[in-house]
Amino acid sequence: MKMSNSIKDIIIVIILSILGGIFKILGGLLGNSKSVFVDAMTSIANTISILLIYKYFRMSLEPPDRDHLYGHHRLALGGSISTLLLYSFVGGIILLDIVEGLGTTYTVYIYAPIFATLGMAPYLIGIAISRRIGGSAILYARFTVIELIEGLTTVFASLGGVFVSYIIDFVGAIALASYLFIELVKSFREILSLVSDEAPKEIVEKVRESIEKYGVEFDKIRIRRIVEDVYHGDIVLKLPPNTDIETAHRIADSIENDLKKNLGIDVTIHIEPNEGNGNW
Repeated sequence: MKMSNSIKDIIIVIILSILGGIFKILGGLLGNSKSVFVDAMTSIANTISILLIYKYFRMSLEPPDRDHLYGHHRLALGGSISTLLLYSFVGGIILLDIVEGLGTTYTVYIYAPIFATLGMAPYLIGIAISRRIGGSAILYARFTVIELIEGLTTVFASLGGVFVSYIIDFVGAIALASYLFIELVKSFREILSLVSDEAPKEIVEKVRESIEKYGVEFDKIRIRRIVEDVYHGDIVLKLPPNTDIETAHRIADSIENDLKKNLGIDVTIHIEPNEGNGNW
């Protein structure tokens, strides 16, 4: 997807997120529901996180400069990390509210399920757009899926709280909070993977195939993932000792261009003499 289209899509997701959040916050304020309160709090975090994702996404598009010679790609991770921090903070508030509510009776009003239902529609559209954008927006999409799950759970839990017992609403709040913390752990592991310079095995294999089609040997391939679909690395090629400089340079340039064009990988190639008798 072109960057300009991605930016437009992110703006649309921001508007949808704000709209859905407004409905849920109204439900939490007017409905006096614990489950809708959980839903409303995550909606606030959801809206702030998409704004931060947009900010860091724009920063990651900046061209290379004297301090960032390879570009600013990894600044996009600021959106993912901010989302994780926001939801961790909200999770703490929710946990405190649940603990304080233990053993306390309360009344749930019909406004809670009504506004919870209205708040789900914008998130359905937002999820589809976020998955199309990719990158850090995927993490946002994951938590927006949580918003939909929360929305459905909240509707039924608050309806139970209105027409049966507040206990149903309270149990719904506990279930939603538990799911949120599970997703936080999963997202932390994903961010850890992104910052650990891990490269998928299939990418390394494609690099190997690109080199071998030129009939040359290699001594080392090192590839690391910078962000989604952006990779850097270095390769040590082994050429016959009688290879002239121009030919070696042409082979190295061809491999670099192929990897950049076909796989989006920026590599630096170092050439060593091959002591064998292989012809290339």
